Amino acid sequence: MNYFFYIVLFLSANCFAQQTTQFTQFTFNKYGYNPAAAGSNINGKVEAIVGIRKQWIGFDRAPASNFFSVNYTFKPERSYKRWHNAGIYAINDSYGIFQNFGIYGSYTLHLPLTKRLNMSMGIFAGARRFSIIKTHIDAADPVNIASSVSLWTYPDIIPGFRLHSKKMFFDISLQQLYKNTQSQGNKQIGNKSFLAHQLYVSYGRRIFLDNGFVLIPALNIHSSFTNIPSAEFNFMAYYNKRIGIGASVRGKNFISGIVQLRIIKNVTMGIAYDYSLSRISATAPHSLEFMVGVTPMMLIEGDKMRNSIAKCPTFDF
Repeated sequence: MNYFFYIVLFLSANCFAQQTTQFTQFTFNKYGYNPAAAGSNINGKVEAIVGIRKQWIGFDRAPASNFFSVNYTFKPERSYKRWHNAGIYAINDSYGIFQNFGIYGSYTLHLPLTKRLNMSMGIFAGARRFSIIKTHIDAADPVNIASSVSLWTYPDIIPGFRLHSKKMFFDISLQQLYKNTQSQGNKQIGNKSFLAHQLYVSYGRRIFLDNGFVLIPALNIHSSFTNIPSAEFNFMAYYNKRIGIGASVRGKNFISGIVQLRIIKNVTMGIAYDYSLSRISATAPHSLEFMVGVTPMMLIEGDKMRNSIAKCPTFDF
């Protein structure tokens, strides 16, 4: 068991140096993946979301992530030729002996292309703090001796692009684009290495049914440009703008169940349970994800909005 744990810890450390955080509820935390997704709903001014993800529950110091975001949409007074959004996103990841904290400011510009289709372009700009929890490793370990306890790297730039209407969205974002090392000046974490660029491409549709049902299938593709891209398929069914039930499959690694509830008018809570399909399921098959936010999710006006024009957008992906 101990050998198995250290193997997993070693793999997690390597993933830390290469991959960025993935969330099962990627349509809930759309802003965290793509800054261009902020402000897609012009009828909502403020959106704030907090979330936490615990992976491989049962392992000591297993991967864990938590985030906080808030963004504000600046509505045009008379013309809908364009509108703007600004926000803040903060995320903290821990993997074994490593921690990675990032904080970003964002700006997003939305431009109507046709009566039903909008385009948006956004950018995150911020900094990341890499650190080693030295109390978790032996004092004589070469990593302990050679590495700085922590360091800030900057600037970290994440561009994003989105096409969206009331029936679909298409997202592209690129992470670890510019500052893709764990070093700053004469400080570094571990040996010299590069963080691989991370490409995220997402597509989803809204399908209106009778009796208050809305179906939302969505696909999220993730590529590090060095390995075969991974794909996650997410399917949600919403009823009466109050409850959503769904499932997700991430390659050969996880299958997930999702429940989302609108608690009051604009507060939504989401819970996802992931079951591991890999060999790690023999010891720690369970992962949990929880999100809650002041968000326009599930607030679309229903059938009468399905063909309305983009002049008054209420698409809430």
